[in-house]
Amino acid sequence: MRRILVTAISGDVANGILKILQETEDIVYGCDIYDYPVGMDRVTTYWKSDAAVDPAYIENLLEKCREYQITHLIPANEVEIKVLSKNLSLFQDAGIKVMINDPDMIGTLQDKYETVRMLDRIEGVTAPKTYLYDEFAEDGKTYIVKLRNSCGSKLLKKIKKIDEINELKVDVEDIVIQEYIDEEAQEYTIGVFSDGRDTSTIIFRRELKHGYTSFVELVEDEGIRDIAEKIVNYMDLRGYINIQLRKHGKKNYIFEINARISGSVYFQYMLGHNIVIWWLDLLDGKVGHVYENKYKRAIGIRELTEKFVIME
Repeated sequence: MRRILVTAISGDVANGILKILQETEDIVYGCDIYDYPVGMDRVTTYWKSDAAVDPAYIENLLEKCREYQITHLIPANEVEIKVLSKNLSLFQDAGIKVMINDPDMIGTLQDKYETVRMLDRIEGVTAPKTYLYDEFAEDGKTYIVKLRNSCGSKLLKKIKKIDEINELKVDVEDIVIQEYIDEEAQEYTIGVFSDGRDTSTIIFRRELKHGYTSFVELVEDEGIRDIAEKIVNYMDLRGYINIQLRKHGKKNYIFEINARISGSVYFQYMLGHNIVIWWLDLLDGKVGHVYENKYKRAIGIRELTEKFVIME
């Protein structure tokens, strides 16, 4: 029986993971930096952890894993993934299997500029033109300013002139300037899992609300599927990535790839794209999981809910 620790359980990604694990026989633990995270009622034991940027984070996390005899660790946000990727051998030496991608891949995908440079090397894959501050020249077109290393598309601001960047009061070394693809109704999120032998892809058209995916519609698109497989093959993926793109005309522009489990993970699970269990099985040496779409049409809506987790 697996003893699984999920981190950052107050977040939407972790809660999707926890809902899936509740339907297994695994023993599930959770940690977060908050006293009362929303996912605390979905785990056997919860503890308050250090922030990933804390110098004691790795030492204390490893101590807790040993205390509770954790066999599998699932980090659920980018900062923890980044820190754990640099200390992976400590957990592996302790017999703990960590659900993260290859550390070099993580380093590339958590850097928006390096991600686009990688995509430019893959034949048949298109990304928006992306510049560092010193490379950017005004041309009358609309661009969008993003933090170079961040979770999602933070510090989004549309600009046409370089003076608008200076108004942001941010270190220009920390940003990228990306061509704006003005097709908000045609934004897609693609979940891709590979065990090195088989690749499974699920495609959603999505709508965002307050930074979260609030609506998804299942889509069959061979062009997008072909792009996903090209990226997987180029990276030699053994795990999961989430690709985000926008359609413009007949082209698919990839503007971001996340090296972590997606916020749409539970939507995927409900349709049979069960990447959490597949990835755990892969860590245990099992391969051969393939997604088979059984639906002609499916839409998903994220709802708000209320619950009491402590009552005396």
